[in-house]
Amino acid sequence: MLMTLTVAIFAVAYVLIASEKVPHYLVTTAGAIAVLVIGAVDPVTALSDHEMGIDWNVILLLFGMMLLVGALQTTGLFEYLAAQSADIARGNPRVTLVLILVVSALTSAVLPNLTIVMLIAPVAISLARTLSVSPVPFVLATIIGSNVGGTATLIGDPPNLIIGSRIGIEFLPFLAVMGPIALIGLVVTIVYFLIAYRHDLPNKKVDRDRAVKLDESTMIRNVPTLVIGLVLLAVIIGSYIAGSLAGLPPAYVALVGGVFAAAVSRAPLRAVSASVEWKTLAFFAGLFILVGALVSVGALRVFSTWLISVIGTDVPTISVILVAISGLISGIVDNIPYVTSMVPVIADMNNALGLSEPSVLWWALATGADFGGNLTVVGASANIVGLAIAHREGIKLTMVDYAKVGVPVTALTILATIPYFLFVLA
Repeated sequence: MLMTLTVAIFAVAYVLIASEKVPHYLVTTAGAIAVLVIGAVDPVTALSDHEMGIDWNVILLLFGMMLLVGALQTTGLFEYLAAQSADIARGNPRVTLVLILVVSALTSAVLPNLTIVMLIAPVAISLARTLSVSPVPFVLATIIGSNVGGTATLIGDPPNLIIGSRIGIEFLPFLAVMGPIALIGLVVTIVYFLIAYRHDLPNKKVDRDRAVKLDESTMIRNVPTLVIGLVLLAVIIGSYIAGSLAGLPPAYVALVGGVFAAAVSRAPLRAVSASVEWKTLAFFAGLFILVGALVSVGALRVFSTWLISVIGTDVPTISVILVAISGLISGIVDNIPYVTSMVPVIADMNNALGLSEPSVLWWALATGADFGGNLTVVGASANIVGLAIAHREGIKLTMVDYAKVGVPVTALTILATIPYFLFVLA
């Protein structure tokens, strides 16, 4: 009964989020209160257990990076980078779109995709306005490119870190397997974007000429804040690669760095507060509790157990099915709790099938979860943040708009990796 109620609450919340009739943060907040009231998860667990409640590492990382990005915005850095990119692309919006995809993907291999979206989305929006084209494809390219590129490494996407921790694999061996998968996904994504937006990015010669002739040197201001902000960003990146800094987890490094950057920028308290997407943080907190309740009542484990019973014992077949199902479920539930709940299931399957570690099933789980994060807005944390940035800039980008691109990209990238699983990893 408790499981049924919890699933029903989650389903209602998801429908309301998709309908966009009610603010997202209100929906997840109400849903979180509902699962607490019915006892699907207790308050202490909801506030302290990152598997069945709020993942404070994500919340603190978001908060710190919002402050850091807010400080960097006072320096003209994003306008400068946009002008440089437009110059490299010679004002061609399609070339610029590909450039955004590639840069988002490559940087997401060395920095969490959530951070990449926060850094590149403002540049992408500024680029679109410079070129006099719709910013929607550029925002989507930032989000989807970062999710695809994050597939390559342990630190690029949170599900990879969860899996890597479980199987005890290091950075380079993980990259050797997942790097080619990310490359396949990136090529497919670039081709899709070029085809999908082949008629939607027109601009005039005057727009291209204006973009090329921009004087980047006049855009940089508040140099001390810029220097300090970039140093802090480098420290945060280093903490992720190293795993910690002076014993501090990367999320706490981001928090300290963000607060320090905001103080150095000397921006008014109101401006600092405005740089934080409070509603987005509330949305995440509520969503974590909602999904944690599904884990707590065993709903995801029931699904996983059923999965074992129906997919048989042929390893190549299992891996392909696992990629597809993981892509679908991760796009609906959020890939972090899905992977968390599947880790013990995959371990059991490996033992039952007598597979040596790390088995192909781990790579199938990672691929499906990472690419599946592109399916819907709630599939990955980076998606929600990207849409929040777009809305803050007055850009109309709905969940349906996102799904029109996210669904086909997810389907195509997953299909494109099947030969890799059947003939390379099998």
